[in-house]
Amino acid sequence: MKRVYWCEFPEKCNWKKISDWLKHEKITVYIACTSRANYDLWKKKIKKINENIEVNAWPTLSKAEGYWFSGFCTKEAIDTLDQYRGLKIKIDIEPPIPKKYHFLSGMTWLGKHIAQEPDNTDYLKKKIKSLMRDTDIILSTFPLQNHIVKRWGWMKDDNLKYNYMFYSTFIPLGFKKLYKHYFKRHFLPYHKDAYIAVGLIGKGTFGNEPIYRSPKQMKRDIQFLRKEGVETLVFCNLEGISQRGEEWLYTSLEIA
Repeated sequence: MKRVYWCEFPEKCNWKKISDWLKHEKITVYIACTSRANYDLWKKKIKKINENIEVNAWPTLSKAEGYWFSGFCTKEAIDTLDQYRGLKIKIDIEPPIPKKYHFLSGMTWLGKHIAQEPDNTDYLKKKIKSLMRDTDIILSTFPLQNHIVKRWGWMKDDNLKYNYMFYSTFIPLGFKKLYKHYFKRHFLPYHKDAYIAVGLIGKGTFGNEPIYRSPKQMKRDIQFLRKEGVETLVFCNLEGISQRGEEWLYTSLEIA
């Protein structure tokens, strides 16, 4: 069993605390970055605190450009991926970020973009194909059927890794059993080798996302996914762990 961590706001992460809690444990983290220079700066800062933290890149755009990557982005925005060539990177394949979040508006936003045909999907796919010749890429997206996410720029290739979100905190209480049933019966059997991200531990870019109430709640999701044969779990997010306490980190480390 492997573990990986997303860090959307490295400036909010208490890296000293994480380092102290880790002791000699090694972890891999992907930090959100707006440029190669931004990534290099954070990698240098983090490595100075703890050499055992592998720091990889999670390219993002400005919110005006879409924040995440998809065929809805301009070609110029997609071209910013070139600067990360040669690194280990995670690319989010998601429609442009909405202005605000709550469950119903999120479902409306998702439904709207499922029905649309973006202009630059083929351009994004060509960019990914070019990058993957010398870049280790994780494509991350929603746990939807392939034909849907392909519209946005997702693609299937043996040289790519894949991550899907299992963010149970977003799911209203009355739908949680149905959500797990969907994952168990209709999604995981076709994505056994994928990374699966659990969360949320800390709030994301909207600031009002639902988060786990306790490490025990997160542990139930971990146990469910382990039982279903998931080999690599991703924890979103490391800054939330640093803010909420060492028990959150130790719960994530228990999976190995």
